[in-house]
Amino acid sequence: MRKLSLIKDIQENTLSEHQLIECLDIDHNYVLSNAIRKIVELKISNQMVIDKLVIRGKLWGNEHRLMGIYKLGHVALAALSLLDTTESVEKYDLEMVKLNNRDKEIIEKLKQSDFFI
Repeated sequence: MRKLSLIKDIQENTLSEHQLIECLDIDHNYVLSNAIRKIVELKISNQMVIDKLVIRGKLWGNEHRLMGIYKLGHVALAALSLLDTTESVEKYDLEMVKLNNRDKEIIEKLKQSDFFI
C-alpha cells in the first residue's frame, strides 16, 4: 500500500483496529505519527500497542524528526502517557527516567499541544 493513501486511511478512520495497530510496524515517520495520534484518539490500549509504543519511543535520531524539535520517540512516549492506563503509565514512567531534561520537557509540551487533538 502506498504511504500517502495509508495516511489518508488512518486519518479518515477507514482502517480496522488491527490494521491501525499494524501501522506501528511501518518504518515511515508520517505513517507512524498519524497512527499513534489515531490510537490515542480512539484510546486503543492493549499490551501489543503499549509494547510497540515503547519500541517506537526509542526513535531519537535525526532521521526520526517530524516537525521542529519533535521526534517519533517524543510522540510515542507522550502517547503512552495520554492513553492513561495503568500499564501505559507504568511504561511511560520507566522510559522517562532514562531521558534528559530537555526531552522530558519536549514530551510534556507535546502532551499539552494540539498534536493529539
